[in-house]
Amino acid sequence: MKTRFIIPAMFAIGLATAPLMANPTIATDANSGMVMSQEQEKVKVDPANLPAPVKEAIEKDEALKALKISEAWQVSGENVPNHFVIKFDNGGEELVKKYTALGEVIED
Repeated sequence: MKTRFIIPAMFAIGLATAPLMANPTIATDANSGMVMSQEQEKVKVDPANLPAPVKEAIEKDEALKALKISEAWQVSGENVPNHFVIKFDNGGEELVKKYTALGEVIED
């Protein structure tokens, strides 16, 4: 009589805990993504000290030519190519563009 209750109860507990055993891989993937973002290094750069190709690319772009550079950052890391993040003041709105050291625009 006891086996009639114990065996189905063990089966139900096994079914209930099976999804819990499969989730650790999801949590591990989420943590590895956060580690990659911490490997980036951002260094603030004076807009006057930007590489010449980046300055030329900004001057050639008619939309950006008239805007003032509010901030410039050099971003580098193991998994990220070396690039510059330039923030422009667009009449109170912030416009952000990314450039390689050769002055090529990086599209997001």
